[in-house]
Amino acid sequence: MKTAKLLKNILPFSLVLLLFAISLFVGSETIPFSEVIKILTFSPDADFFNKIILLDLRLSRSILAFVTGALLAGSGTLFQGYFQNPLADTGIMGISAGATFGAVLSGFFSFSITLAISIMGLSAFIGSLLTGLLVYLLAHRNVYSQNAVSLLLAGTALGTFLSALTSILLLANYKEMHTVYIWTLGSFNGKGWDDVLFALLPALLSFILFVLIAPSLDTLTGGEKTAQSLGVKTKSVRFWVLTAGSLATATAVCSGGTISFIGLMSPHICRKIYGPSHRKLLFFSTLYGGAILLFSDILARTLLAPTEIPVGIITAIFGAPFFIYAINKRSHLHG
Repeated sequence: MKTAKLLKNILPFSLVLLLFAISLFVGSETIPFSEVIKILTFSPDADFFNKIILLDLRLSRSILAFVTGALLAGSGTLFQGYFQNPLADTGIMGISAGATFGAVLSGFFSFSITLAISIMGLSAFIGSLLTGLLVYLLAHRNVYSQNAVSLLLAGTALGTFLSALTSILLLANYKEMHTVYIWTLGSFNGKGWDDVLFALLPALLSFILFVLIAPSLDTLTGGEKTAQSLGVKTKSVRFWVLTAGSLATATAVCSGGTISFIGLMSPHICRKIYGPSHRKLLFFSTLYGGAILLFSDILARTLLAPTEIPVGIITAIFGAPFFIYAINKRSHLHG
């Protein structure tokens, strides 16, 4: 029993390390493992060209992919815990739609930000945060139903509205459509250390909020009324869930574009392995989420090399059947 528990706890760390190692020496240009060791140990015999590929391109990209997957998985776990629905995802709150709207809107600006992040990524970041804030304000003004349902309805309505505006902007700005279209499919191509540094602080803050919110989510398992009777301030929990989820999603979409299903798959898998406790669930879900996206990015770089597949397509190939499976399983349980 203790051995099985130990293996469950070690597995995600081993998986992440293995995938991270693989991500460093595979791609359109395969770097021999011995060469990778030379570069990482700063050997003077290391090839200069391979050094640039590994340290300036692949290392930063792999870190960003892992962090993005962890953020999406963590925010998905938050929303699933708050809404008490294992099918909830980051897109359910309209935050992803806000990010896409912000990215498309950036096509109308003629300048770029070169110091830290592209104008498209920054616009997506701002769009996500503003959408999360607007969803909270809309739900908070609903005095008749200030609960998870009002938050869900506000997010769904706003997400649909922003998606419609995005379509209009794409039609009005068709010259930029290709760039934005690739971004909406999700990709880490061309990402570097500037992108990692830009994501570092909001990602760290998101992970801290995950840890602080977890105990309250466990209390909400019995419903908001039960949680209130136990002294939980549900309005405060709702605010911090939306804040943490919005910040995490904003950072993720800014880093890798619109990537779906990570926030659905990872917490669903971890719930089966580690149980419903959100203290464990949030921690292990972020690890598995990072591993899933890291694996997807490896496939995106290698399946049709030197052509690269947008990573969002890979996650959709995995995620869509998983979503159908989850729906069927729930229908059997309630049937």
